[in-house]
Amino acid sequence: MDVVSHWFWGMAVTHGKIKARFSGAMGVIPDLMAFVPVMIISMFTGHRNPGVDNTTRTEDFHPLSWEIYQWSHSAVTVFVGFLLTWLYLHRYGTPKIILKFYLAPMSPIKQATLIWLPWLLNIITDIPSHTLQFFPTPVFHPVSDWRYDGTRWSEPSIWFTNLAILAVVWLGVIWLESRRKASYQISAD
Repeated sequence: MDVVSHWFWGMAVTHGKIKARFSGAMGVIPDLMAFVPVMIISMFTGHRNPGVDNTTRTEDFHPLSWEIYQWSHSAVTVFVGFLLTWLYLHRYGTPKIILKFYLAPMSPIKQATLIWLPWLLNIITDIPSHTLQFFPTPVFHPVSDWRYDGTRWSEPSIWFTNLAILAVVWLGVIWLESRRKASYQISAD
């Protein structure tokens, strides 16, 4: 799925709980981790990634992208990150810098869940929108090599379906937010 969609899905799944800039960023970090380092390396080595079309394969990219992608797109990575975050927050409390991202007080387990949920959603939405030929989502890496042969997210049927669902979700979020504000305003009067 495209990075912009991941950003908006990350914001939608945590709306009203975490600031959008944090949850949006967590929704795109798996992709940025896999491709930004290679872009930086390419500036110094001259390696160029190919243009992406229906014939592009994972092997056409720098091998470091795939190595990082396997870890950044694994639910195992998310689970370990969630556990470590939860244990840290439970034991030491929430650092002041992290507190700035939450919109309401909450338990350490809820904080950890909301931190890692956008990342997990990136993985889940990538499963059906990636093919075995082009960055298949290694959901259970390194425990299992299982991957699903989906349809490329750039296919119009997938791309427009994603946009339509995302638009409906955001219309729902906006509608619920306006109802909440109207209800709050009525009770304040």
